[in-house]
Amino acid sequence: MQTVPLTAVRRPAGPAVAAAAYVASWIVGLILSPAEPGHDAPATTVAGFYASHGGSVVFSALLVHGTAGLALAALAVGIARATGVGGGLRRVVIGTGLAAAALSVLQFVLAVVAVTGAPAPTASRCLLLAIDFLDVVKIALLAAFAWLATTAAARAGAAPRWLRVMAAVLAPLLLIGSAALAGVDALLPVLEVSLLALLGWAAAIGVLVSRAARRVSPSVTA
Repeated sequence: MQTVPLTAVRRPAGPAVAAAAYVASWIVGLILSPAEPGHDAPATTVAGFYASHGGSVVFSALLVHGTAGLALAALAVGIARATGVGGGLRRVVIGTGLAAAALSVLQFVLAVVAVTGAPAPTASRCLLLAIDFLDVVKIALLAAFAWLATTAAARAGAAPRWLRVMAAVLAPLLLIGSAALAGVDALLPVLEVSLLALLGWAAAIGVLVSRAARRVSPSVTA
């Protein structure tokens, strides 16, 4: 006998809404984001960048890191609830998602400090490098989250074969592409492709998990 968790039925649209917010925040934020100085840019150039583009830096960071981070947290919790997985898998799905979300919010805080704190040029460059370093760690967590969340969806019958294949390709692609944030410029195209794939995966799993949850009756056990 299989009992469907009641929480998975009360908010069936939760994962889809969270995924939509995550994708929209990323896309709009990236469109509005000014071009950042490179890793080897002089400290004075970085300080000048923050001084000249303060408003757009904060606003884009609010979307790409702030609201996207909150949406990611909601997506992680929503997938865990809607799929009804328990035990260790439930903990790691929520844990990796919340950890990535926390780093994302921290990146937003650092961006605000870089703009409003008027730090010295050397400190400005350190803040920029810190934001990029957090991005590398966050992407590693996102790679793990994509794999684990897809596994949870598969156990609930909400992950078709193509989504499982997508997650299997996405995880290593994210890890390889993240090297571009550490200064390996040759891998920048890989990073761009992996991030686009991440957004596609997030939209897909949000819709699929919500669709599966809608088919569940809160009062029926099978």
